[in-house]
Amino acid sequence: MRTAGRTAKGLFNKVRNQATRRRFVVSTIKKDEDLFETAVFEVNFFYLPRRWSNPDLAVETRAKDDAWDLHHQLAARLAQEYPARLFEEYRS
Repeated sequence: MRTAGRTAKGLFNKVRNQATRRRFVVSTIKKDEDLFETAVFEVNFFYLPRRWSNPDLAVETRAKDDAWDLHHQLAARLAQEYPARLFEEYRS
């Protein structure tokens, strides 16, 4: 995938949870040739992460399609479900 002359390397979504009204950022980046990391950060009003080096959830995947699917699934579920339950599900 190419965007404006550069190779696209990740995804980024702002999410506001409806149940708790907390704000999150879901970010997927390419860490290596075949390694992707999807991370969720709790953010402030300006969508700046509260803890830059310590995401609330981080999940690694090997395939680009799996990473993109996980990213969109987390963003959609995070908007509707309680964050603590969702994070616990992915950590176990």
